[in-house]
Amino acid sequence: MISVALLIPILAIVMGIGLVFWIIFWDHRHKQLQYAERQLMIEKGMTPPPTLPEKAGDKVTPEDCLRRGTTMVFLGLAFGVAYFLLLNVGDDGPPPWTAGVAAAIVGFLGIGNLVYYFVARTKGQDEPGDRNRGSS
Repeated sequence: MISVALLIPILAIVMGIGLVFWIIFWDHRHKQLQYAERQLMIEKGMTPPPTLPEKAGDKVTPEDCLRRGTTMVFLGLAFGVAYFLLLNVGDDGPPPWTAGVAAAIVGFLGIGNLVYYFVARTKGQDEPGDRNRGSS
């Protein structure tokens, strides 16, 4: 007989996959209805409105990377503090190496975001100056 403890992860995985497929289906259906509406408008001689971009929030700006990078660096520092606390305080909690690994991963992701921010910001400042130098 299957125990409840075994059913919970199985159901969570199956329901998660089902939810993802359901979201994809409804997004596809929504686009189908939009295309059908535009097609009917064209057939009736109307001018359909211009299509909107898919999602305006998909573009990642350097400022987003600055915010994420700062947050991740400080979260990595917090995991580092947790590592040393777990290492020195007691044996009752999770193994200390889990906090150390989390500190390294999150901290380096944050540093990567900050490096990208500074590179993108510098690149964005250099471009207008290069155009001015070429025209002189």
